[in-house]
Amino acid sequence: MNNQHNMTPQNVNIADNSHHFAEQLTHWQALSPWSIITYIFSTLKGILSNGFAVIPLVYTGWKQGFDAQWFIMAVGALIILVSIAATIEWRKFRFRLNGEQLEVKRGLFFTKKDEIPLSKIQNIRFEQPFYFKPLSLGTLIIETAGSKNDEAQLAALDTLQAQTLKRLLLNLKRTIHTHNEPINNGANQDTESVTHTQSLIEDDLAENDSKPIVRKSFRDLLLFGFYHNNFIWFAVIAGPIAGQIDMEKIFDSPLAKQFWLWIETQTHQNIGLQSLFFILGALCLYGLFSLISIIAAVLKYYPYKLDRHDDTLQRSGGIISHQQDALAIKRVQLIHAQQPALARLFKRWTLYFKQVKGQEVEQKTKQHMLIPSVQPSEVEAILTAMPKLSGGASALPDKYTQIHINWFTRRALIPLAIAILISIIGGLNGRNLHFFETTWLITSVIIGLMYLRYKHWGYVLQDKVIWQHTGLLGRQWKRIAFDKVQHVKITQTQGQKRARLAYVEVGLASGSVVFPYIPAHIADQIVSRSLHSVSRNSQNWI
Repeated sequence: MNNQHNMTPQNVNIADNSHHFAEQLTHWQALSPWSIITYIFSTLKGILSNGFAVIPLVYTGWKQGFDAQWFIMAVGALIILVSIAATIEWRKFRFRLNGEQLEVKRGLFFTKKDEIPLSKIQNIRFEQPFYFKPLSLGTLIIETAGSKNDEAQLAALDTLQAQTLKRLLLNLKRTIHTHNEPINNGANQDTESVTHTQSLIEDDLAENDSKPIVRKSFRDLLLFGFYHNNFIWFAVIAGPIAGQIDMEKIFDSPLAKQFWLWIETQTHQNIGLQSLFFILGALCLYGLFSLISIIAAVLKYYPYKLDRHDDTLQRSGGIISHQQDALAIKRVQLIHAQQPALARLFKRWTLYFKQVKGQEVEQKTKQHMLIPSVQPSEVEAILTAMPKLSGGASALPDKYTQIHINWFTRRALIPLAIAILISIIGGLNGRNLHFFETTWLITSVIIGLMYLRYKHWGYVLQDKVIWQHTGLLGRQWKRIAFDKVQHVKITQTQGQKRARLAYVEVGLASGSVVFPYIPAHIADQIVSRSLHSVSRNSQNWI
């Protein structure tokens, strides 16, 4: 029976609208005037996100007498210029679907035209900011392999239009790979592509073949925001600001004296209890700062859903700004499991699906499609739900083989030699005991961190994949499928040759992974298994 006979009237109406839009796509289309808002917001967001380092300067200038009138005029001029540029961008922006490629052109004095082959599209992301929700509008972002920025951003599309175009791009891509039919040029090419797409849309509307992979609860996202807290940015911003504050004046204030008196009363001047109070206070400050990260995680990802639609991963979520990401499973180059130090207490991991280097799903944040707050027992089930994943499914390894101890001993000699030299110079200059204690304490900490790094660096060699384990206070696993390896580079020093050790650099499209000081016969196995896997795989994954 025809699929369309089984569809409800609502789905029939959706299909009709989808067909109408598919026919329109063969001609140049303009964006909605509402796209001007998206351009303005994205430009201002880029300026602000790259201007964190200016915050301390602005604060210092304000403390020393900042001219508010000039500041307001500068902000006003910036908004006017960005608005003019946004209007020009909207007036000159056009796109269309021409056979096997999406064409986008823009530019005022010099026209720039991008021709994006559908077979090279790596991610398709749908975003619906809060200011577009009441208007039922959204933004479709298309990313390709090998480009550092978003290849095309179609803003302020009608929600149905955006979802239809998303299906068109995904389904056309599957048609190209699954049908070996000759495609004609010109109008026949456009007609055939649209016909294929329309039938696939009908199938998609008639039967929902999306298979759920993982769901994350509100509690999971709270944990993710707590352990994924980025304290570095807080230090970058708060450090210079704290330097402008007169700490002596604060400590001499009546409130500070009264607080210190209360601590002495409660602890009975016990140094251990006082230290405990300070530790608890630091944890409270960290918790308050973590609220920013927790709120951001919930607003960005809740309710988190990751589904598989045929051979494509689709992630959706977001309260204020709804997002939908689509990633072909075959595009995944490397799986990166990350566990920050704080996450070890909760036994949670964050899984990243890394793609071609420079192509990030989360726009301009250097992050790839991720699954937050993953328990170790979930990893194998998640990978099993992706049947076309290179290397197959496997759980996180329980243990690993460490790299050779020579990596640590050779590096530990450097701070040790420097400490000895400083101690000799200090002894000749008549330095006091405190100088030597400080020197060797710092040296001991550096060597201790090196040893911790060495203890966490190892590997697990399997038939189809190799795992790399690294870390310092936290831990990381990187899963490399041999059929994704593009090159293997083996480097040996004279000392490594005598010890039968080697440096191995495994090159992927997402970047290189280095295994230092591993046995030479393991390096040979990595080379042979990579070549064997690639020789049996005739498909071009890119």
